[in-house]
Amino acid sequence: MDHSDKRFATESLNKLIFSMVLPTLMAQLINALYNIVDRVYIGKIAGEGELALTGIGITFPILQIIVALSAFAASGGAPLLSRYLGKNDYQSAKDIMQTSSTLMILLSILSMFILYIAKTPLLYLFGASDVTFSYANDYLSIYLVGTVFVLLSIGLNPFISGQGNATVAMLSIFIGAISNIILDPIFIFKLNMGVKGAALATIVSQGLSAIWIICYLSSKRSVIKLNIFQLAIRKDFIKIIFMLGLSSFFMQSTNSLVNIVFNASFKYYGNDLYIAALTILLSLTTIQFIPIEAFRQGIVPILAYNYGAGNKTRVMKILKLLFGYTAITSVISTTLIIGFSNEFVRIFTSSEELVTLGSQLTIIFFAGSILIGLIMAAQGTFMAFGFAKCSIFIALLRKIVVLIPLILILPKYFGVIGIIYAQPIADIVAVSAAIITSIIVIKHVNKSMPDEIEKNEPTAKKDRKYSIRPIRQLH
Repeated sequence: MDHSDKRFATESLNKLIFSMVLPTLMAQLINALYNIVDRVYIGKIAGEGELALTGIGITFPILQIIVALSAFAASGGAPLLSRYLGKNDYQSAKDIMQTSSTLMILLSILSMFILYIAKTPLLYLFGASDVTFSYANDYLSIYLVGTVFVLLSIGLNPFISGQGNATVAMLSIFIGAISNIILDPIFIFKLNMGVKGAALATIVSQGLSAIWIICYLSSKRSVIKLNIFQLAIRKDFIKIIFMLGLSSFFMQSTNSLVNIVFNASFKYYGNDLYIAALTILLSLTTIQFIPIEAFRQGIVPILAYNYGAGNKTRVMKILKLLFGYTAITSVISTTLIIGFSNEFVRIFTSSEELVTLGSQLTIIFFAGSILIGLIMAAQGTFMAFGFAKCSIFIALLRKIVVLIPLILILPKYFGVIGIIYAQPIADIVAVSAAIITSIIVIKHVNKSMPDEIEKNEPTAKKDRKYSIRPIRQLH
């Protein structure tokens, strides 16, 4: 058994963080690249690129629901695994990974059948017109077949980085991305499959990535070894994984709901051009979050591990670095997008009308997100400590309580541009709430953690009592 996780407790923090963050950043860049390449190729389809791009945009809410289901493993199980590794409780860590994997497989099968049956009414509900429906339907029909690959590749990868192997986690994304970049032009243009080719390239690539991840986690190189043929559910971990995963599920699935409301509002107050512009804005959001998410994903396993180990001094240092790095990267990425809005929008379309509209909307859309990274830092902190309710609160506040009502209300007074005004207002409110909630949680953790815990005592009773307390915060 490899014990690469031990570096979480011993290495210099900045050196450790960047050894985790840099591969994660590369993985995020690669992942964003192959998502963007999909849309760029689709937008270049001769004579129908703009309609095809709009059709793909309409499928986003359903695709986000599928990705959100992986959160029950990625965000529910992976931080919990790191915490138990910090306690040297390898059996519980293995049970967590086995339980998470089983839940993912069951969820993928169930969601595939439900979404396939309901896809036609859902696509029209999400803003499809008679002109754009065929593109959305063609893409989604093929994509749904690969649901299990999507969930396994996205959901299991954090279990690799959670063990201290961020470089291996990067390679798994790299395999999927390069495959997709190679297959896209072949399927879309050479085989003349259009949007069907884009969907097929995506699921084949995700399948290759999933196979790589399963092979690694099943090998001796993994700190915790997965047995894909003996999957089982440990009942006492289901609720813990479910509650932690639920907050991330809400973050992802509420994105889906927000997109539904955005698309429907643009369809009512604007036209298909605005829906195409929204597709570009969402792609730019992906670019904005790349460095922020890299720091969050790179630091949270370290934080969870040291929290499980009871290393109070190291936990507080990690928190300062987490919030500091995410704030800095947030300011930089958002400023670049606003400052070069025209150039960024032009990546996705050659239509001058769409470039002009998209550039104008980009400046407003991102105006309130200069410190959006603090929300990501807060969510990561809540996951590492097991405060799922706090994470759910922030996710629901930003999307459900503030953003959606504003999308519905503001255009009545400001017209179609009022729909865009809703985004910066919601961001400012959510960042403020995340800061206040984080301060309360960190003060509680600082006060409740003992100043010193005996080292090299992996199964001591008092150590076990300490590990249960944060879990009870979930209830």
